[in-house]
Amino acid sequence: MNRSKLVISSAYAAMVTIVFVVVITVWAEFSVPLKDWLKNFSGHHWTSKSIFSLLLYVLMTTVLYFSPQKESEQKIDRALGLLLAFTLLGTAAITLFFTGHNFKIF
Repeated sequence: MNRSKLVISSAYAAMVTIVFVVVITVWAEFSVPLKDWLKNFSGHHWTSKSIFSLLLYVLMTTVLYFSPQKESEQKIDRALGLLLAFTLLGTAAITLFFTGHNFKIF
């Protein structure tokens, strides 16, 4: 197993998963049918989002790992830097959304 390639693949898969979680979370708050479907899938909408997030992460990591790419220290640094940025932006997006939602801003 090529650890450098796994780190890069995992970082990009995590970025895709972060975007998925932010989008599905906001979308489900505005779409009753989507939220109900998520509830019916596993019993609770957060559990369903977690299941889908895990599946997406594993699938994307596998696909990216087996795709042709060259790894280097520079690519690892870039992937991890982007992952940090996506993590911070995703956290901010969900925090701001629920803050606005709580105070009836939208």
